[in-house]
Amino acid sequence: MSKRLLKIVGVVWLITGVVLVSLAVAQVVPKLKTAVSASILDRVKFAGGYEEELKAGEYFTVFDEKTKAVIDKTSHKVFVGDEIITENNDQYRIVKVSGREATAKNLGRAKDIVWQPEWDEYLKAASVQAKEMPVQGNAGRTQVAIYHTHSDESYVPTDGEANIPAKGGIFKVGQSLAGGLRAGGFNVVDDKTPHEPHDANAYYRSRRTAVNLLKKQPVALIDVHRDGIPDPDFYKGKVDNKNITKVRLVVGRQNPNMATNLDFAKKVKAFMDRKKPGLIKEIFIGHGNYNQDLGPKAMLLEVGTHTNTRYAAESGASVLAGALPAVLGIKSQAAPGPGPGKTEASRVTPRENSSAWTTMAWLVGIVLIGGAAFLLISTGSIKGMSSKLGELRKTEFANFFGLKKPARKKKKEEE
Repeated sequence: MSKRLLKIVGVVWLITGVVLVSLAVAQVVPKLKTAVSASILDRVKFAGGYEEELKAGEYFTVFDEKTKAVIDKTSHKVFVGDEIITENNDQYRIVKVSGREATAKNLGRAKDIVWQPEWDEYLKAASVQAKEMPVQGNAGRTQVAIYHTHSDESYVPTDGEANIPAKGGIFKVGQSLAGGLRAGGFNVVDDKTPHEPHDANAYYRSRRTAVNLLKKQPVALIDVHRDGIPDPDFYKGKVDNKNITKVRLVVGRQNPNMATNLDFAKKVKAFMDRKKPGLIKEIFIGHGNYNQDLGPKAMLLEVGTHTNTRYAAESGASVLAGALPAVLGIKSQAAPGPGPGKTEASRVTPRENSSAWTTMAWLVGIVLIGGAAFLLISTGSIKGMSSKLGELRKTEFANFFGLKKPARKKKKEEE
């Protein structure tokens, strides 16, 4: 291999290493995330294009590969590799997409959607404390942050239009979710920043809102939406004899926090399957980011569709609010905690720790690749790079680890 070709290869390696290091560091240093959101990748849709949704009334239909039965309808663009955990906890993977139809393979029962023993203790303690002392709210730190990427989304039967720029009915659905949480004594930031227009760059614009919300240190970050399929019956439901719309939980599979975000979604579904069965429509694991790389407990909700009434959607959101405190492990005045008026955040789970270590491992690996590229460029050949590494091993590395024997001191000259 010629020196010229080696240098070209080395330069390509170095540039690739710099780009990958920048992206990885953005996950470790929160202040860089705003800068990353303005990157060229987002602008040209390499990052944000997957999150583009169809217009209200347009949708994909997903069929079971074997039975040909309809298992899902969604206004999300569907890609091969996307997964669906149905209301009955059957898990499917998209294996083919043709036009507006997709075929999914049944993977069997979804794992880890199980009731947690600590939830029994939490509910029991909350019930006892609620009888002894009514909840009055608290002045503790923020527990949940809510925002709306598609701030124009609305409900035709109630709002008159499917989309109302900057004043969508979706704000009132988010308000209902926030009200349900506050009724339990928890602090909520319900951000109503508009992010028009409703296009592929909406998530780029809402990212700035999400980053600002993270400064308040919420334990969960929730983006509230509605779907755009025309069939209102798809989301219609009844819980506690009240008409509600069911809720789809959306997790982006193109982000480093995918495992922890999915774990969070599964816990919400497990809790609701026991306490309020029929509320959670499904978990959709889509080919996108949805700004969920910003935290381990970030979630996108779709509360009904544009042909449902907003009142039913508000009821569904309010019911969902009852699950989050227990799932997040938050204690308020209504449950034993650190004291009156205080709140207590959930602990970092092993899976979250694992995600952090994975990011660090990527950083170390990328640095090693960048170092190898630098040596290749500077020495001009693989043989020269190997020779240089040998020299470093015998000198700098040996001195650092204390393996090189110190030189003997010369005898003092006789006076």
